[in-house]
Amino acid sequence: MVDFETVEAVRSALDLRFSDDPRVNGVGIGRGDGGPVVRVHLVSDEDRPDIEPEIDGVPIQQVLIGRVVAL
Repeated sequence: MVDFETVEAVRSALDLRFSDDPRVNGVGIGRGDGGPVVRVHLVSDEDRPDIEPEIDGVPIQQVLIGRVVAL
């Protein structure tokens, strides 16, 4: 299992990478079957960005949540 500093570094790098990408709502850390994962929250299932399945030993999950709208 990777340490939290590595997970946070991967999350931070992906957050920066997709900060201006309208296909991504945000990037966070979650718990997967084998430990921590980085989750990339997607707007659409039809137009997914190209994301590696693992970075520095940290699994990356793409999660479809749709468009987020402030109320």
